[in-house]
Amino acid sequence: MIVVLGRPGLAAQGADGTRPVGGLAALVAIDIAARGVRVELVGSIGDDASGDAVGVALGRAGVGHAALLRDPAGTTPVVGGVTGRPLPRMDAADVELGLKYLSDCRVLVVADALDERAASATMDAASYHGAQVIAIVEPGVRVPVAWEHGATVLVAPDPDEDDPDDDDPVPFAAVIAGFAVALAEGVPAREALSRAVSGGGWERAPE
Repeated sequence: MIVVLGRPGLAAQGADGTRPVGGLAALVAIDIAARGVRVELVGSIGDDASGDAVGVALGRAGVGHAALLRDPAGTTPVVGGVTGRPLPRMDAADVELGLKYLSDCRVLVVADALDERAASATMDAASYHGAQVIAIVEPGVRVPVAWEHGATVLVAPDPDEDDPDDDDPVPFAAVIAGFAVALAEGVPAREALSRAVSGGGWERAPE
């Protein structure tokens, strides 16, 4: 089983008036499920209507979410929604509790920002399960010390400042999903990442 850790939300409203699930964690988990691999999304959402919609959408996509915590003090993120409200919390205790619900994990994908203690909790859980860790960080963000040894840390793409519309997270999510699935199948990390990058239509940037 693959576990994805993060805060799912709702994406921009589509032409049909619906809001699909958004956020890197949700996109990665949905892509993994679409490949026929069992996946659980661990993290937090707000105790609100948007959180209800996220849970329903994840279930329809085949993503397990039994360990998705609800934070009454946080707000489920919605693209184009009200900003400035606190996100659902995801501290070390929440991460540890969420990961304790799971009996099996071969690959753990961390798709949200975590502080040092929460990052340490992910490594402790991975060590317990014998799982490999893929950790995603935003450009310019300091990598937690806990991830410097034992985790594959990837930097999320920085949207092209010259093309503000070029910020679609779906291709990157597909690369991460492909990488995680290959690792879960026992493919060595370097080869697994190479397969995922080429399968996603990406190419290595020139030196």
